Amino acid sequence: MKKISYFFPVLILCILLAVVLSFAGCAEPERIVETVTETVTETVTETVVETVVEEAPKGAPKIGYITRLAVPWWVVCEKGFSAAGADFGFQPVIYDPPQLTVEDQVRVMETWIASELDGIMIGPNDPAATIGVINQAIEAGIPAVTGYGVDSPESDRLVFVGYAAYELGTALGKGLLACLETQGIEPPGKVSYHTGGMASTEDVAALEGFTEPVEAAGFEVIEPVLDEGDASKAIARASETIQVYPDLKGMLGFYDYTGPALGKAVTDADKIDDIAVISAGVIGEQIPYMESGAIDALIDLVQYEGSYLGGEILYKLSQAGQEGWDEVLAEYPVEDGEIILGVGFLTYEELDVEMWPEIGWMMTIEEWKEEFPAVWEVIK
Repeated sequence: MKKISYFFPVLILCILLAVVLSFAGCAEPERIVETVTETVTETVTETVVETVVEEAPKGAPKIGYITRLAVPWWVVCEKGFSAAGADFGFQPVIYDPPQLTVEDQVRVMETWIASELDGIMIGPNDPAATIGVINQAIEAGIPAVTGYGVDSPESDRLVFVGYAAYELGTALGKGLLACLETQGIEPPGKVSYHTGGMASTEDVAALEGFTEPVEAAGFEVIEPVLDEGDASKAIARASETIQVYPDLKGMLGFYDYTGPALGKAVTDADKIDDIAVISAGVIGEQIPYMESGAIDALIDLVQYEGSYLGGEILYKLSQAGQEGWDEVLAEYPVEDGEIILGVGFLTYEELDVEMWPEIGWMMTIEEWKEEFPAVWEVIK
């Protein structure tokens, strides 16, 4: 196969991003909305890089957010980040990777460092692979934080904003058990765990946290069902799982799009009353399946609020300068380099179950809409 040079496409990408950022700084203060898409073709992959700059005054700091994947859950994250930009006066620059890989995350972050962005938040697809580029940002005087959800603890990142993955898994496991009990479904039987991949420390820890209470209750958790971040594969593999395991009693969708995939699978198999389904995160596509009973509960990860907080912290860090970073972080509840936010349990109708330690609240969807109206406006 003929090799294609990496230098030229990356150079073009850098120039285009620099032009966009320069334009943003020179435009009128009332509103800046600019979207640039550049396709960079490499040896075997094609990556779409999208830069979004909005609601920023003239001369505002430019702060980037590299999410993990271009799916609805991360859209909610970027909306929270953009809301922080509007409130604090910085220009959000957002990149949603098309695949669950780390190469494009690293490449885009290197480009942003070269363009001298004022701060960067990243949710690493591979915590180890992003150590070098995060450290590079810090060395360049650019504040870098990790989140929402995935950390790179061995890097020099200033703080991690998100949730504790093991405790999240435990919350999901106990939530599924509550749904099974409510439906009168008893062990023994199989439980499936559906996710995009198992590359990150978050994925591994969450599976461990989920498996412990579920297997202690007498169910068997099968090997994770992986879909590589592909929603269509998630539906197909969920349907296959139902067919392969006639004694399947429960299903967990760990990535946002896997929840609706499971809802569709149990609906198509006419198993709504036989299989309990729980999903992580809140997106609009889950709501109809909750209404029909195909999805029994959600664990809310407050990704809108957490991403907003990441943007807020980065703005303050950018204004303080490197010598003032510690002082800024002292304003927040940082413990061991982390800010851990709570998670909640959501159902369509109220369930008569007691809360467990890993969740901070229990609500119906209607109650949640009233409590988090900004997020509902994004997902509805």
